[in-house]
Amino acid sequence: GSKTSAKAFLFTLKCHSGLAPTKMRLKQRNNGNAVYHGGSYGPVFGSHDIDVHDNANSNSNSYTNVGNTYECPAGQTGNTFLTGSRHYQASEVEVFSVQEKE
Repeated sequence: GSKTSAKAFLFTLKCHSGLAPTKMRLKQRNNGNAVYHGGSYGPVFGSHDIDVHDNANSNSNSYTNVGNTYECPAGQTGNTFLTGSRHYQASEVEVFSVQEKE
């Protein structure tokens, strides 16, 4: 199900549009949809801002639509700036968890 995080963010180091490395913050009041955990497919960030399907390296079922839950960078189109089109085939996906020291 959906997981809450007031500090979640997405970032891109390199993307299709040539945008410099960019941090995409949660839109206000969207922290209840920071990430979705489900056993039948890969990670989903936000309300399908980035959706990684099973076997993402061998099909084009994964898709992007940044701007639902996370802020889309100014001047960018949420479903194309990362990959060039809404649906994509991933060659690599990295997910990090940043945690505070105790």
